[in-house]
Amino acid sequence: MKWIRSRSVKQDEVPQGHHCTGCRTPIAGTTDDELRGSGGVFLEGAGWFCGARCERQYRLRFRIRPTPAEGSPALEARKPTPRPPPLAADPGEAPSTGRRSAADELADALRARRRPNGT
Repeated sequence: MKWIRSRSVKQDEVPQGHHCTGCRTPIAGTTDDELRGSGGVFLEGAGWFCGARCERQYRLRFRIRPTPAEGSPALEARKPTPRPPPLAADPGEAPSTGRRSAADELADALRARRRPNGT
């Protein structure tokens, strides 16, 4: 019970502020400007970080893409990659040289293998 009371007193002594989401260090300041002034970085959806390094590590760990700055080319609508032109129709049957296609040869070989030896 003493431990609980001792912890509650210490929490009251700590000035109200924010803790880094990545490393849990306290960030001095209560308003957004004060937090930014003390080196804090805000990531929407995650919270405050003590610096750019913690924010970058958090982004890498959870695979969050950085949001592009306003006016940057990455913010413009992406254009889909154009499809390549369709290939010309099959060139048709090559002039017969007296040879059969490999697919026909394979099909005949499989059929011959399945037949009983008598036929």
